[in-house]
Amino acid sequence: MKLRLALLLLFISLGFLSPAQEHVISAATTLTDDCSSLLDKKLDFLIDGSFQDESSLKKEIERLKECGLDDFDVKFFGRMESMSAMLRKMTKEKELEQLSFEDLVTQIEKIKATSGFLKIKNITLLSETLATRTGNLKNWNEDIKIFQELGASKNVISQVFEYLEAHPENTKSYQEILKSLKK
Repeated sequence: MKLRLALLLLFISLGFLSPAQEHVISAATTLTDDCSSLLDKKLDFLIDGSFQDESSLKKEIERLKECGLDDFDVKFFGRMESMSAMLRKMTKEKELEQLSFEDLVTQIEKIKATSGFLKIKNITLLSETLATRTGNLKNWNEDIKIFQELGASKNVISQVFEYLEAHPENTKSYQEILKSLKK
């Protein structure tokens, strides 16, 4: 009796797993026709020899922009380290030959929902913003908040501020300013 109940509960719970996976994908993305047709395709690039380097991987991940991935996601998940980690998890449930883009998107969406990923994405985007922004005193009140959010030391913040005071007509980005301060 207990075995039947356990098997019944297992069967019922497994029945709910598949719709839950679909819900992860559809809740996080707007499924276009191109995305829907891509999700049904197998990850043939992993086994047909076309997966040879990071540029080929990035090209395949870039196809998932149709399914809601942005440029940061493509860079992050288009790395060999990311794909290797995802494949380790996905191949525990399925054989490599059985994996589809839907499996890949499901795994990506799970990772994207974690606080660790969100922190990495936020820090990376803030760093990129600061790196390309031209340093000047007019924007300093906004820019100092970014420095602080990125965890810059008071010493670094002070040096950048002093640089901007000494160069009121500055045309360098913060990245260039920081490089010149290291010298």
